[in-house]
Amino acid sequence: MANHPDTDLPLYVRGALAPAERERVARHLEGCPACRADAAALRALLEGLARSVPAAPPIHWGRWRAELRARLEARRGRHAWWWRPVPLALSASLAGALLVLAVLGGPPRPTGNDLGAVEEALLGRRLELLRQLSLVERLDLLEDFDVIRQLDRLAARGEG
Repeated sequence: MANHPDTDLPLYVRGALAPAERERVARHLEGCPACRADAAALRALLEGLARSVPAAPPIHWGRWRAELRARLEARRGRHAWWWRPVPLALSASLAGALLVLAVLGGPPRPTGNDLGAVEEALLGRRLELLRQLSLVERLDLLEDFDVIRQLDRLAARGEG
């Protein structure tokens, strides 16, 4: 067979393939002696590795919880004596800043009378664009970049 399951063989040997994939690899192994030999070599290698690694010691959960508690207690006591008032000072500073903003009212907000001034300012910024509206409308119709490049050259020479 031309399509050898090279990357699927370790998963097949470990039994970690989905049923459909496992069946596909098994069918391939029936007809391919080279892949069968590779699978046997992988199986022997994995069994040898499993025998060479010592068994993990049993977990004593009570001792683990006691160590965890001791670590947490040690972490709580790490802060220097001067660090303890810092969170209180930060909280007081934030409360004071919020109180000042509440008393002063924050930044001025535009009222109903100011909207006309805002519109005039916005239109004043766009006045130059409105003066060249006919040119902008013509540019919207252009889709050819060569034409736009030619217009840029004309504008650079002052002919446009």
